[in-house]
Amino acid sequence: MNKKNSIKQNFDVLVRLTRIRLSLMVTVSAATGYFLTGSTPGLAVVYLFAGVFFLAAGTTVLNQIQESKRDLLMPRTSHRPIPAGEISRMSAAVVSAILLVGGTALLSLNGWLPMILGLSNIIFYNLIYTPLKTRSWLAIIPGAVVGGVPPLMGWTSAGFYIFHPNAIFIAVFVFLWQIPHFWLLMIKYGKEYEMAGFSSISKSLNEGQIKSVVFSWGVVTSLFLMLFPFFGFNFKPVLFTLIVIMNFGFILLFHHFLFGEKNSKTIHKAFILINSYALVVFLFLVFNAMVA
Repeated sequence: MNKKNSIKQNFDVLVRLTRIRLSLMVTVSAATGYFLTGSTPGLAVVYLFAGVFFLAAGTTVLNQIQESKRDLLMPRTSHRPIPAGEISRMSAAVVSAILLVGGTALLSLNGWLPMILGLSNIIFYNLIYTPLKTRSWLAIIPGAVVGGVPPLMGWTSAGFYIFHPNAIFIAVFVFLWQIPHFWLLMIKYGKEYEMAGFSSISKSLNEGQIKSVVFSWGVVTSLFLMLFPFFGFNFKPVLFTLIVIMNFGFILLFHHFLFGEKNSKTIHKAFILINSYALVVFLFLVFNAMVA
């Protein structure tokens, strides 16, 4: 293998090891918290972007080290770099350590609070959520808490008060959105999770019941979004109309994908929909803050 191919292969391993799309989504969530304050871009947002991305990537690498033996038992994850033998656990640990230390250092440049929030997420994700996954499907609760923290990291990186109603709103929205996000994965890969020794909600409920719970939680998330006036948000009339239409359309489509279509891709479509919904909400909130 020539040097060029070796570099390309190592880069591919690094991209998959850090689950770059997931890490970028976490970074977008943090950026939403920052721009929701109405702050303009500066060095703080550079430190935030890089710091959150490094921390998100470092935690997911550490997670894959922790779960590498279980990943080998699931078709969905057996191709990941560690179980596939493309990188050793020790080398992955070095990558994780570099990313975690680098991310923490970058966030510290924005103040002690963003840094503490980042460190708390490592604790919640790797020391609480990951071990709990083998014991209870309710592990998704601390897992969802992890998702609600990045917007607060962005908010505080802009120098704003962490308990401001706007900050609480976006953190709670992301927390609520994470629950059906996780449960949809459980519907699609529940049997694989059980094979690998993870606790699955499918042990307690059948697929139809899980779909009902997921849909109900999706509706709760959508309804919570409409409580924005109580958290100090004021939307322009056009944006208000669009967000109402979007919410109504989301509920209808979510129901259709979960209960209307009868093919193997319905859960995947619902998964894409709920992730796209969160991304559009982020854009709406940021745009509204910028034009206010």
